[in-house]
Amino acid sequence: MARYASIGAALVVSMVLTRILDQDVFGAYRKVWLVYAIVGPAFVNAIASTLYYRGRAGEQDVAITVNLCLGAVYGLITGLLGLAFAGFWASALNIPEFTDAFRMFSPYMALAVFAGIAEPLFIPLQRKKWLVSYSVGYNIIEFCLIVVPFAMGLPIAQILLIMAIGPAIRSLIVLYVSISSISSFPGWKSLKAELPVSFRYAWGIFILSAVSMATVYTDKWVVGIFFESDRIYAIYEIGAKKIPFVIALTSAVSAALVSEYAAQLKTGSFSGIVAEARKASTRLSFLIVPGLCFLFIFAEEMLYILFGGYAESAPIFRIYLLTVLSQLVFPQSILLGIGRSDVNARYGVAELLFNLVFSILLVMWIGLIGPAIATFFGHAFFTFLLFLYCRRHYGIEIRSMIPTREIASLLWMLPLIAAAGAGLKYGLSLSWPGFAVAALLTTGLSLYGVKRVKG
Repeated sequence: MARYASIGAALVVSMVLTRILDQDVFGAYRKVWLVYAIVGPAFVNAIASTLYYRGRAGEQDVAITVNLCLGAVYGLITGLLGLAFAGFWASALNIPEFTDAFRMFSPYMALAVFAGIAEPLFIPLQRKKWLVSYSVGYNIIEFCLIVVPFAMGLPIAQILLIMAIGPAIRSLIVLYVSISSISSFPGWKSLKAELPVSFRYAWGIFILSAVSMATVYTDKWVVGIFFESDRIYAIYEIGAKKIPFVIALTSAVSAALVSEYAAQLKTGSFSGIVAEARKASTRLSFLIVPGLCFLFIFAEEMLYILFGGYAESAPIFRIYLLTVLSQLVFPQSILLGIGRSDVNARYGVAELLFNLVFSILLVMWIGLIGPAIATFFGHAFFTFLLFLYCRRHYGIEIRSMIPTREIASLLWMLPLIAAAGAGLKYGLSLSWPGFAVAALLTTGLSLYGVKRVKG
């Protein structure tokens, strides 16, 4: 929940900043985040996974102390990446005047990684309510630390330094809770035995997470490198938005499938999770696909509502909507339940290379929209490889993992949204009346589909 709250808070921050900043300023600001966007979450995930795993495997006091050490080391590494290579990042992303901004951002990067121990720390300590309060509180604080200085007109470099106050407060809370929860501090002998084990485990998780995050941000790096204009980067950044609701929903379904059927999968019984994954795909398709159709037609209007403009981002936004389709099936969850995370990792690297190569080729061939197209086909390529692996190695047919025939009724009903919306918008130039009519049809169709599947 804390993770999804952060995704939603980041969207709200973008919604405000796009209304108070010029596109050039917003684009430059978002470029500064690109280094942390890959390295930061990867280290945080490594810390979190290590505490979850090693906290169960050994003594809790030792696990917490070791993860505080790992958090400090990883935070220092992340901060140094921003500080020591500031000139390189700024030059590579065509913002050489922002070298100091990268340096000023390094304290935030370091402290944010260290504070990443919070979520896995609160849960084993049975402090889930604290975690919710902590998440809401720090998102509000960081919202103010970003938006208010921008509204005051402060330079970006100063704002990035001010932003470090947020993770500094979070780090103090983490230290207080950690120290309070440790009944007796472990001796050097215990730490010496646990540190290498935890480090090896965390490093493996970091590599997997870094590959995953790099896949997400490959297209943005390509745009930042190939286009000097910060305005053009801002246009791409806004268009290349994933819908937080969809991310939260599909991630929750995937996690539920893995936890519910992991024991059966290890015994070689696949029928339960395959059937449930298919049902989940059908339900999600009825719930989400009508919305995708609606957003595809009214991309310009939705971008205006969310970001106060950015109609130029609509073609990119439409392509990113199509990437959602690959998230409505769950071959990766089946493989995770079997314990084959290594397969997901290998094919994740393949997707990263596919995305990188085709983003570069397409951006040189057809321009700004090219990396978005590469991202769409990269997702489809990754999902297709997982389908093939499941069929070849476990005998799970592809058709058994995709939505049932009931989805055919949805495909017959989608033209209602398309005809009403597109007809009013493009045929009669009545964009907003068409938006309202199509929104009502979309809501009704989604509710009907979900009810039909339950029935």
